[in-house]
This record gives sequence, structure tokens and C-alpha cells, in this order.
Amino acid sequence: MNESDRSTARGTVKLVMAQLVMAGCGVATHIYLTRTLQPKLYGVLAVVTSVIIWWEAVGEALVRNATTRFVAEAGERWPGVASSAIRTTLGWGAVLVILGVVSAPLVSEMLGDPDLVPYLWLFSADLALFPLFIALAEVLAGRRKYSFYAGSWAIYWLAKAALVIVLVALGLSVQGAIIGSVLASVVGVAVTWLWSGAPLRSGTVPTGKLVLFGLPLAGIALMRRTVQNMDLWFITRVLPGYNQAGYYGLAQYISRALMMLPVAASGAVFPTLTQAISQRDEARCRQLICQSFRFTLIIMVAAIAVLVSSMHELIVLVFGGDFAPATYPAIYLMFAALLFAMEFIARTVLVSAGKPALCLAAFAPVVPINILLNYVLVTRYGMIGASLATTATAALAAAILTSLVWREFRALLAPLTVLRTLLAGGLIYLVGIHIPVTGWVALFKCLGLAVSYGLILMLMGELRKDDLTPVAFWRRG
Repeated sequence: MNESDRSTARGTVKLVMAQLVMAGCGVATHIYLTRTLQPKLYGVLAVVTSVIIWWEAVGEALVRNATTRFVAEAGERWPGVASSAIRTTLGWGAVLVILGVVSAPLVSEMLGDPDLVPYLWLFSADLALFPLFIALAEVLAGRRKYSFYAGSWAIYWLAKAALVIVLVALGLSVQGAIIGSVLASVVGVAVTWLWSGAPLRSGTVPTGKLVLFGLPLAGIALMRRTVQNMDLWFITRVLPGYNQAGYYGLAQYISRALMMLPVAASGAVFPTLTQAISQRDEARCRQLICQSFRFTLIIMVAAIAVLVSSMHELIVLVFGGDFAPATYPAIYLMFAALLFAMEFIARTVLVSAGKPALCLAAFAPVVPINILLNYVLVTRYGMIGASLATTATAALAAAILTSLVWREFRALLAPLTVLRTLLAGGLIYLVGIHIPVTGWVALFKCLGLAVSYGLILMLMGELRKDDLTPVAFWRRG
């Protein structure tokens, strides 16, 4: 393994550890919010947050991969690229704030509740701050400063958890959660700007070049977030009150939390894969692609097998009995999370190859299909219909994007890996559903099932000593 691969291996582990911090902070925050706000107000917060992250996804996508790519390619000339990215992000963030404020009344009317307007106005401040945090963090990623990159994300999530919980505890309710999120972005910007040392001077990359690279990605982010949020929006519009939105919002959170590990892995792989593609190192490209998909499949199947077998008990234990109706939507959305994770890795690979426009064209037909499915299924089957619509759409998106990766690189997943992983996951699920437990014992049950899953894969020969290499390099690093 060369030094570049060592750096990627260490970076992957560091980012995974940062995502574990994020997961812990997220769980702590949502435990407090669900038990404090109860389903109705939690549903209001979930709906408002879904609108804001829809805008934020567009903001960060315009600069995220473009910053990482051009900083990685610039080498020692990275400060000029970083300056261009920051200036572009500041301008784009100002535009997003204006759009968020102006569109708030229309969005609220479409969702059927004019009372959402003040919340959307308050949260719109984050539309300038969070994309700037992302751009500064990607400067660190492009320079392969993975310790600082991982540290910046860990600090952001720790600050967000602390600020949200404190402000809600002070009696600010939904407004407190929103203000805490905005202040966490301020903390993230301050930390990443300090660690990156990025200058704010004349850039060396024309803004047009960054924007032209990022526009297809912004379009993809817009469509992807639309697909991921359309189910919640339909529930808000079709089903009365916010209780159903609260249940479904929790189910969404659980499923999206599962995607953090593969997303973290891609953060380290992206600059390395970009470099390998530019050097026309086909063997290395295929190796990185296969490793990314394999890592994603093994982790996600483990989570699905373990959690689905005890989903009801875990939701009641962790988030409270009031949120028990979130059980079945959460189960279906976990499969959607696996499919979206595969789609995400495939899209990252194609963007690394300089084909964002291809991703945009491939994803375009997915959106109207998703809207149609939600219209048909939510009106008939409520939350279950919404989760099925999202899962079906995720399957279509994953099929399209992974087929494009195969066409371009002839690299994906080994059939034997798929067979072993699914077999191990199936065995763990069957064992799990036949061990009924309640209370805190459910956590020990999940831990035991996770360990058993790993042992089964080792016995099958799927997990090997080489898979621990990144951890070894992390310790040496």
C-alpha cells in the first residue's frame, strides 16, 4: 500500500469516528427533543427542518465537491482555490437567504399551515452559514487534512447538541432548536476557518468555473432532497395535525443516521479517487470503487439486520412510548437508507470522474416518479405508503447510478460479497426476532447481534485481516 492509500485509509477511519460522534450527538439531541416537544411540536420542527435542509443541500452542493476537487488538484497552490470557493459560497449564501425568506409564505401555504412562516424566516439565517462551513471543511478535505476535517465536524455536532438542548430546556421550544442549529453553524465556520487558514483574497479559480462544475451537483442535490422529503411533505399536507409528521420525522432521522458511515468513507475516498482518475490509474480506481461499495453494504446490512429485529422496543426505550407509531415507517426507510447510500457512493464516483452532468440527467426521471408514488400511496396508506414510495424511488435511483458506474469503470460489488453479506444479515435478523426482550436489555441484544454478524462474516471469509489495515494505519498515524 502506497502513502496515498495509507492517507486514505487513515482518513476513512478518522471520518468514521467523527460520524460516530455525530451519531451520538444526534441521538442525544433527538431523545431530548422527542421527550420534551412531544409528537406535535417535534413534527413542526421536522417539517421546518426539511424545508431548510432542502435549500441548504443546493447551497452546499454548488461548492462542496468543486472545492474538494480543485483544492486537491492545485497542490501547493491551494490558497487561491480556497479563496475562490469562499467568495463564491458567500455570494451564493446571500442569494439563498433571500430566496428562503421570500419563499417562506408560499412554502407554508403549500404545506397547509401559514404559522410555519416565522420558523422558516428564523431558520433562513443558516442558509448562508452552513454552506460556508461546508466549503471551509472541504478545503481541509481537499488538502487531506483529515484530522482537522473530522475534528471540525465533531465540534460542529457537539456544539449543535449542546446549544439545541440548552435553548429548548430554557423554554424556547421549536425556536430554541432552530436558534441552536444556527449558532452551531457559527461555531463550525469559526473552527474550520481557523484550522484551514484559508485566505479571503483574490482567488485563482474563476467563480464561473466553480459554478459550472457545481451547478449539475446543485441540481442533483435539489432533486435528491426533493425525493427524500416529499414523503414528509405529503404527510403534512394530507394528514391532519402534526402528530403523524412527528412520527414520520423520527423514522426519517433513524434511517438517515444510518447513512453517515458510508458518507464519511466517501469523504476520504473522493480526493484520492479524483487523483487516481487524473493519473489514469484504472486498477487503483476499480479498487477504491469496490472498497467503497463493499464497506457500505457490510455496514448497512448489519445495521438493518440488528435494528429491524428490535425496532419497536428500541423506539419505545430511546424516544418514548408516544413515538411507537414510527416503528413500521422506520423499518421500511432503513431499506431506503441502504439504497440511497449505494446511490450516494455511485454519484461520488461519477463526480470524481468529472461527470456531474451525467448524474443530473440520470436522476431527473426519478423525481416525477417519486411525486406520483407519494400522491398515490400516502393518500391511501398514510405513513406506510410514504415509506414505500421513498424506498421504491431509492431503488430506482440506486439502479440507475450504479449501472452507470459499472459502464464507466467495470467495478462494483463482487457477487460473492453480496451473497455472504445478505446471508449473514438474514441469519442475524432471524435470530433477533426470536429473542424477545424489553427495556435496556434490547441494547445488549443489539450489541450481541452485531458482534455475531461480524463473526459470521469472518467465518465465511468475507471479513479478513486486511480489513483492519485502516485501523492499524490510524494508530501509526
